[in-house]
Amino acid sequence: MALTLPLGEASDQDKWDNGGLERKQQQLIEIVLRSRLTALMVDGDTTCWVLEQELLRSYGVQTLGVDNGRDAIDLIASDAAFNLIIIEKILPVLNGLEVTRQICEIGMRCKMLAVTAYSGESERQAFLATSVDVFIEKPLDLEHLVPILRELDRQ
Repeated sequence: MALTLPLGEASDQDKWDNGGLERKQQQLIEIVLRSRLTALMVDGDTTCWVLEQELLRSYGVQTLGVDNGRDAIDLIASDAAFNLIIIEKILPVLNGLEVTRQICEIGMRCKMLAVTAYSGESERQAFLATSVDVFIEKPLDLEHLVPILRELDRQ
């Protein structure tokens, strides 16, 4: 049974709700803005891309994951559009470097992140040479992800 107060009196909760309404509206606007973002995870390790999807979905990003490079290229060539592509280096069929090259050749323009367990300087340079925007050592974390999502929200 819910307790009610006599008319004319406001509880502390009512006062907080009135003062917090503007904050709640701002948060809702941010969620709506984020929900228009789409991301593709390309990783041969299904567990990794599922975890990345869940992390992105918690921020309202619509996601899709594929487990090999050929499926990623086919998807993008079919005019699927993404704001963000997260790609691993080691993939079945086509490796991540070749996939990023082909994505650029197709003409897809979006933010691309290399998120890989292979984090040596040569791997970083190789990915950056293929027009990847950011190179991150696995696992993808909030420290790297949140600024990227904010940047995409502003675009």
